Amino acid sequence: MSNENSKVIVITGCSSGIGLETAVLLAKEKDCKVIATMRNLKKKEALEKAAGNNLNRSLFIEELDISKEESILKFVKETINKEGQIDVLINNAAMGQIGKFEDVSLQQMQNLFQTNFFGTVRITQEVVRKMKEKRSGKIIFVSSLAGIEPFLFGDFYISTKFAIEGLVGCIAPLMRTFNISITSVQPGPVKTEFQTNISQNKQGSLSTEDEIHDAETKALMGKAFEKFMAALGPGWQTGKDVAEVIKKCVQNDKPDLRVATSDFVQKRGEAILVDYSGNTLTETLANTLI
Repeated sequence: MSNENSKVIVITGCSSGIGLETAVLLAKEKDCKVIATMRNLKKKEALEKAAGNNLNRSLFIEELDISKEESILKFVKETINKEGQIDVLINNAAMGQIGKFEDVSLQQMQNLFQTNFFGTVRITQEVVRKMKEKRSGKIIFVSSLAGIEPFLFGDFYISTKFAIEGLVGCIAPLMRTFNISITSVQPGPVKTEFQTNISQNKQGSLSTEDEIHDAETKALMGKAFEKFMAALGPGWQTGKDVAEVIKKCVQNDKPDLRVATSDFVQKRGEAILVDYSGNTLTETLANTLI
């Protein structure tokens, strides 16, 4: 059971996948009180079942839609009033889609950025205010290898992850002055509902009906995605694997700014970062279309 000395940990996007696994794992730690949030409480059954005896003892489920300003403000205010603090914020909530670049509407782009970037920024801003007062805290962004390595037809999802990486790099030095650590955890391919939705395009392509008239691009998208998935073969992880890495970041007094969740991610990331020209990656991706 949690106590007054427990770390108060808020996690977004906990209805499934990495968020669910991280919430369950951290709730098993004696010094952690986990507030697992999700947009739709009708989807809480899986988390309740996985939490077992820790439900309403060290793991508590709350509603939070980070795409809505009023939901963020209400949640942070009520949590601070009740708990007195938020020691760790784990920004996990995100959505992912693929599609044809020129057919994406402004509204579709905005919807993606609202959850993956702006909503994440807003809850971080509100939580940071209290952390700065206490001169203590930890913020972990569940980013992606996609934040440094693009893939074809993931244009706007990738853009949101690049934006997160830019944000992390900017705020980390300042927050260190206030004893607040900032970390970007970068998973590669993960076997979760999130990844399945992208793979099977269940969330809907960002492209419009016009795509059907562009047979060449449609064929290239299928070819590129097939080769991309094959190339990820040795790198697949589970949500539990990623949760273990996140737990280590929570427990580490001084976690790194950027943390790969596997050797696969580490090696691919290093290869990208040493090629300043970007030519190698561009040629590699172009070759997947041949």
